Amino acid sequence: MPTSKEELIRRGLKPHDIQHNQHRRAEWRNYGSRGLYMVTLCIDGRHPLFGHLEGNIKAKRGTADFSHIVLSPLGRTILENELPKIHSLYPQIELWQAAMMPDHLHLLFYIREPLPQGKHLGHIISSFKGGCSRTWWAQTATGNSDTNATRTATAVPAASVTAVPAAPSTAVPAAPSTAVPAASAAVKAPSLFEAGYHDRIIRRPGMLDTIKRYMNDNPLRALMRRQLPYLMERRLHLRIGTHEYAAFGALFLLKRAEKEQVFYHRRDKSTGIPTEQTESYKCERERQLAEARTGVVLVSPGISKGESLVIDAAIEEGLPVIHLQKKPIERYWKPERRRFEACARGVLLILSPWGLDEEIARTAPQGTGTPSDYARFHRLNDLAEEICNTTDATLVNITTMA
Repeated sequence: MPTSKEELIRRGLKPHDIQHNQHRRAEWRNYGSRGLYMVTLCIDGRHPLFGHLEGNIKAKRGTADFSHIVLSPLGRTILENELPKIHSLYPQIELWQAAMMPDHLHLLFYIREPLPQGKHLGHIISSFKGGCSRTWWAQTATGNSDTNATRTATAVPAASVTAVPAAPSTAVPAAPSTAVPAASAAVKAPSLFEAGYHDRIIRRPGMLDTIKRYMNDNPLRALMRRQLPYLMERRLHLRIGTHEYAAFGALFLLKRAEKEQVFYHRRDKSTGIPTEQTESYKCERERQLAEARTGVVLVSPGISKGESLVIDAAIEEGLPVIHLQKKPIERYWKPERRRFEACARGVLLILSPWGLDEEIARTAPQGTGTPSDYARFHRLNDLAEEICNTTDATLVNITTMA
């Protein structure tokens, strides 16, 4: 049954638009207390004002040709002047790491002591954004923020990640500049950044290591998407068979005639024991991996333990996989490192079906409420079966992707 945006609207259902959301707040969290956070700030309009990327995706880490950002005057000023002011004004905050990209900035903050009464992370970010905007206005007024200047800017080593000293600084914030990009000072000056910001609370060591790797590899991933576009395709509205999906990865895998569904229930129906513990499963698992080594594409949401073991093994070995997920694929969404690298090798396509819960709710008995994980499990596997039976994929012209 078609579940495009138009179809949902026609049936009186409100579609969930896939949008980039810069607001991620935990209502239960006291953002003025001790904690570790990764904060992401994006330039308004995603203009590459902080610099440009250079390097070779095949270069070894640590070499001069490894992927890195070359900072513009604006990017360099923010990194060297604006960021240290945070610790100067709030010694309770340590900036453990900063990763600057042409159009956005990642910051790893540690609040080691409670902030002053009435202050929280949002106040600090708002003040920092204001200082960066004033720097931008001043450079624009003097002609120093021309994007062509990025071509002669200084390269930042170590994959764009810069450690900012945490020692207290005697520097004080510069007085607000009165210069504005517009000719008339009566016109309100625009902000450098998008409204709001994205924060992620880091609660365990393993998560911290993952975040650090993510920040370190940002330039490499960006160049890989640029230099390998046919392996990193992103589509928000793609019709496959009767359903519509958002997609990221190697779209050409859809054209493969030989595809096989990986579908296992959590427990064996005859014995009741976990499926992955049965001898029949072990034999079937090895058969499917052997088929994938010959070029057959494995298709699955990888929800049950039996499914995930097969899909994880295939991705690890570099075998072709189409992986369905419930999580939306939005404009700036990227998979985690393992699946991203599989996309870069041309062996993975990630699909996210549009209107999954709406469709389940529409076909479920009245009064059953929110769709269950069990219902999603079966619907995603129904879609996996349909994908295996078609090579027909059509780009739906609703949203244009960059």
